Amino acid sequence: MQIGFEIERDEAIANTMRVPAFAGRYLRICDAHAALEHEKVRTDWLADPKTLIVGGGSNILFVRPQVEKVVHLAAATFGYVDEPHTVLAWAEGGLGFDDWVRWTTTQGWYGLERLAEIPGTVGAAPIQNVGAYGMQLSDVLISVDVWDRVQQCRSVLPAAACDFGYRYSCFKAEPHRWFILRVTVRLRKTAPPDWPPLNYPGLAQAADSFAHEANRALPLLTPCDLAQIITRVRRQKLPDWRELRLGSLGSFFQNPVVSNSFAAALKQRWPDLPVYPQAAQNAFVAESKLSAGWLIEQAGWRGFSHNNAGIYAQHALVLVNLGGALGSDLWDLAQRIQADVFERYGVQLVPEPLIIDN
Repeated sequence: MQIGFEIERDEAIANTMRVPAFAGRYLRICDAHAALEHEKVRTDWLADPKTLIVGGGSNILFVRPQVEKVVHLAAATFGYVDEPHTVLAWAEGGLGFDDWVRWTTTQGWYGLERLAEIPGTVGAAPIQNVGAYGMQLSDVLISVDVWDRVQQCRSVLPAAACDFGYRYSCFKAEPHRWFILRVTVRLRKTAPPDWPPLNYPGLAQAADSFAHEANRALPLLTPCDLAQIITRVRRQKLPDWRELRLGSLGSFFQNPVVSNSFAAALKQRWPDLPVYPQAAQNAFVAESKLSAGWLIEQAGWRGFSHNNAGIYAQHALVLVNLGGALGSDLWDLAQRIQADVFERYGVQLVPEPLIIDN
């Protein structure tokens, strides 16, 4: 054991898809500040673009099971800075993201409750700009503390410098550059004017049921209450990532964003297709988001399986390892779905997870 970190060899890489994955050399960082004082950590590990940074393994599909070098941040302290009407809540990258959400909502702070039950670590969350039920992490994020693997320095990136978009960030654009150490968000101490935000399919009904059970009016629901409601809704349609029975990465494909004109043409041919107009990103192209799950289900893939790689029976957007599937089996299935959806609808599905295949 060395100060701030430890090195293992031939270490298994934990991942929620439950496929075989191994690292020839595995660096576990328990104290980021202490570890970064060591030149060996900075140059031999982090400066090497071939080194893979992993969190909870909830957004990586290992098609190739062997990785030469892996760095895992296990540092998981958290806290907050008090402000008059808000708090600046921070957490190190190794903390479980859902654990952080539960802690903030238990404090009665508003802002992260709709992101309950999302797997992975705090450090991984900004990479995908995780989002659910009408919000994204970037809606409350203030800054991200990073180690720049190229410039070999530590810095703090404000949210405006992170280039956040739908399932996108500068961290995703340059995956070999950034090592996320800490995330800071601003949360409210009092309910926002639109509380509770239930304008998402299925939420309003679940909230009514919860409020009736708790004998509480909807406006009196707490952040912790809404996190519990979100948990109920997610578990009805998604595998529980804590269980070993099924391997899953959650939603495997992004909801495609297309031009309004193309969306209208699809809607004319398939009237039931869900279409969600998006806020204008530029002055030239108005865009709409489509439901990837709908496209996959209508193409007949829901419940399909081959070589123990399948599509979850409760949700067509979720690839599952039914037991013993290899990463290559799951990736083959994903590519078959991509090709079929493109042939039927002219829509290119983009995977959400990082694909390790070369």
